[in-house]
Amino acid sequence: MTDIIKLSDNQSKVLTAAAEREDGAVSVPEKMKAAAANKVAQALIERKLMREIRAKPGMPVWRRDDEARCFSLVIMSAGRKALEMQTASALEQKAPRQKERKAESVVETPAPSDPEGSKEATSHPSANTSTKTCSARVTKKSEIIALLQRPEGASLEALIAATGWLSHTTRAALTGLRKSGYEIERRQEKGLGSIYRIILPASSEAA
Repeated sequence: MTDIIKLSDNQSKVLTAAAEREDGAVSVPEKMKAAAANKVAQALIERKLMREIRAKPGMPVWRRDDEARCFSLVIMSAGRKALEMQTASALEQKAPRQKERKAESVVETPAPSDPEGSKEATSHPSANTSTKTCSARVTKKSEIIALLQRPEGASLEALIAATGWLSHTTRAALTGLRKSGYEIERRQEKGLGSIYRIILPASSEAA
């Protein structure tokens, strides 16, 4: 089994932002200081998760050298794989905790004191378990898909509020949906920022 590559929050933010673009390039995130940006870039390049290239027209610029030449920081296949593994690991860690919370919330129904009531209850065993078997299993992924399938789509903040994830984990989940076949559009709305919406479901779901 391949070891999971541990990423810092800043490294995850940079990789996730790059993975969302077709050219795989990224600019320095807002509020990230120059010293921190240089440290992040150096670490990602050394680990072969990203590489630095001369910026092409239309590509975001990561840095400029002393001769004012522009360079872009571009994600590599190993960087995309590291993001996918991190997201999968986060989901696996959340699943046991969710099961524990559900188990703790189950309240045993006391046996009725009326003998006649006892007979009636035991004659229909399925009635006592209906609440456990009828409800559909809701996952974080299904919550995200439901929000994205709305006509108005969903903002990144809405997805974070629904899942409880950090922003870079939520962006990585969107990248995972794209890789699984979902076509997701992104548009900018004043006051709301980026809005995401599924315009074409995965082929397996459409079938």
